[in-house]
Amino acid sequence: MTLPRDFLDEVETELARVRASFVEGRARIEALEDLRLLAAHVAEQLDRPITVFDVVGSTRDRQERERRIALVRCLRSPPGAG
Repeated sequence: MTLPRDFLDEVETELARVRASFVEGRARIEALEDLRLLAAHVAEQLDRPITVFDVVGSTRDRQERERRIALVRCLRSPPGAG
């Protein structure tokens, strides 16, 4: 870790770190909200408890399947890992 040049540099460095964390957190919330809507829709369609395979496999569109896989990865990765 590099020492700040002065107090202003320390504040600006921390502010940049927190801003980046906020943006990442917001994107994660949006992804998880989207995944929740998808999962709820699939559960309603199937009228039973669902699995990740149900959510991913409930579309034939390749791009949509890849998007769903990315959403599941977001769910299963620790915050700050991506």
